[in-house]
Amino acid sequence: MFRQYVELGLLDVDSFEKLLVRAGLDDLEELPVRRNPFTPEDAVAVLRELMAKPMTLGTFPPRMAAGFLLREVLAHGEVSREEMARRVARFAREQVAVLRPDGYLAWALDGSTQQKVAPVVWKDGVFRAGYFELGRFYSGKGGVFRSVDAQLRASDWRPLAEVYDDADVINRSLDGAEDAFVEMYHAVGQLLSHPMDSIAGLRDLPMGMAALLSSSPEYWERFQYMTAGERIRETARVMTNVIALWGTASASIRTVTRALACVDATVPVLSLSTDGLLVVERIAVPVGRSAALLGGGPGAGIILQRVDDAVDSTVEAGGESPAPWAASGTPAYSSFKSFKRAMGSAGEGKEWHHLVEQTDGNVARFGPKALHNRENILPLDKSLHSRISGYYSSIQPFTRGRTVRDWLRPQSFVEQREFGLKMMRDLGGAP
Repeated sequence: MFRQYVELGLLDVDSFEKLLVRAGLDDLEELPVRRNPFTPEDAVAVLRELMAKPMTLGTFPPRMAAGFLLREVLAHGEVSREEMARRVARFAREQVAVLRPDGYLAWALDGSTQQKVAPVVWKDGVFRAGYFELGRFYSGKGGVFRSVDAQLRASDWRPLAEVYDDADVINRSLDGAEDAFVEMYHAVGQLLSHPMDSIAGLRDLPMGMAALLSSSPEYWERFQYMTAGERIRETARVMTNVIALWGTASASIRTVTRALACVDATVPVLSLSTDGLLVVERIAVPVGRSAALLGGGPGAGIILQRVDDAVDSTVEAGGESPAPWAASGTPAYSSFKSFKRAMGSAGEGKEWHHLVEQTDGNVARFGPKALHNRENILPLDKSLHSRISGYYSSIQPFTRGRTVRDWLRPQSFVEQREFGLKMMRDLGGAP
């Protein structure tokens, strides 16, 4: 109903807001606050909203367009709302279309279906249908589809296909209503020749997808207990979301350099929550850290290699060991559940407390074993644990309008741990 009101012009929204509604935001409160400029922080907030939304074939094309615009802001910095409107207009001016997971071409700006190409298959390292690739934009200007450059302008004179009226499209009564990832199910099933119940079993997947699964330990533990069909379905769902917002599920393993950082020296780091939702955080990642890079250049999504898989290379390169457990030999675990299974109860009237919190961002940056060990997890009285948790959720003068937890997020492991110890002392606990 909300989208209908927007399409009928009954609500006052600009072209960027209309695109976000078409991409899946379904409430006025979910749209970004109207303020100038539109910042990288705003872009991350919108990405988080979109990643939490289900995606249909109808919302897939506008979500790709929205993801492209938001990545531009992450890469190059804040822009005025007027500039955002001008950037949206490029999609109409260049008549930009995308390939949907069901093998149809659709217009990026409104998601309307244009014509059928072919079933999507995994070929030559990408999902494709004919000459078209999933995750790329094409210009239909001039009556033929052509590849486009980073500015969405036709960049290759060679036509890929003519733009034509497809009578079959008119008769598709459920056009756009189906879940987009369902159409990916068979394509994903075709590329899998090994069970996905171990890290080695992920080798048939696009590298970006394999890296995302293996670097999200809480979700990976849950994933391994799924049936084969459930794993394929989940893989298709997550992969479709990654392609829609980040343009690709393929990746290259790279060392993080300053050139990869966005305008504010951070990078957008992706991970999966325990429930399998995509999570993005802007984090200052140390130069030299190994990562899987979705796409290329500033604004590209980064999936950090787990620290426990990269400790040796970090130390050899002269870097600081990521956490005390790495040097002390303290047993470390791949999840908090595994830690509690091994260590048992924290004691009567006590709860286990992480000095460096087990946020999705920290798991992605430092690896689960850096967090789930007795150097980082201590037994605290329940009342003290509650006071510390409350403080982390509060806004303090030094956090400049953010919660303490958000203020702490981009800091290093050592800095977060020292802060955690200080909070224990200040709030009444002995370190």
